[in-house]
Amino acid sequence: MINNLPANTVERLSNYRRTLHNLKTEEKTHIHSHQLAHLLKINPAHVRRDLMLIGFSGDIHKGYDIEQLIASIGKAIDCLHVQKVAFAGVGDLGRAVADYFNYQGTKLQVAATFRIGQAPGMQFPDVKCYNISRMKEIMRQEKIELCVLAVPNDFVAEVSKTIVAAGVKGILNFTSARLKVPKDIYVEQYDMISKLEKLAYFTNKDNCPGE
Repeated sequence: MINNLPANTVERLSNYRRTLHNLKTEEKTHIHSHQLAHLLKINPAHVRRDLMLIGFSGDIHKGYDIEQLIASIGKAIDCLHVQKVAFAGVGDLGRAVADYFNYQGTKLQVAATFRIGQAPGMQFPDVKCYNISRMKEIMRQEKIELCVLAVPNDFVAEVSKTIVAAGVKGILNFTSARLKVPKDIYVEQYDMISKLEKLAYFTNKDNCPGE
């Protein structure tokens, strides 16, 4: 682990690693900084600067070796021991969020929630929970403009298409998948994995020496 990396660099390095893992499934072996930056919609200078901070360089013609870069990112931001994560009180979290929407001064209102299969969904007081098969119908009926997306990655592509077809204007994406939606739809990405990896880094950078 490399001490004293900037917070934004740690978060971007986490994003680079997962993007590179996806590229491996496409049998790619090398990538240039501008190509990686394009995939993540960031400035190529950020990529080059971040990789300089972890001491990684690439071939001027081939670019960065993907396997070696993944390994170098791991050495830079990962601790040597496993850190366990717990998800505590999803229902309580839902109620905490509901308290905000119950506040009279807010201009936001939860009109519906949706679930996959028969598993109970997150409930808000006085808000109906529907099977996801009715999403397009209900969203149009209620004239819903914003949607929080937190389904398993296997369902993201299908559900995001339904959201677009329902006329939604903005999506808060809690999944790690990159959404393929029209440019006129605003997407805000909340990447929990990156946040957890950044949390792991900063809670161990002084107690987990490198090799």
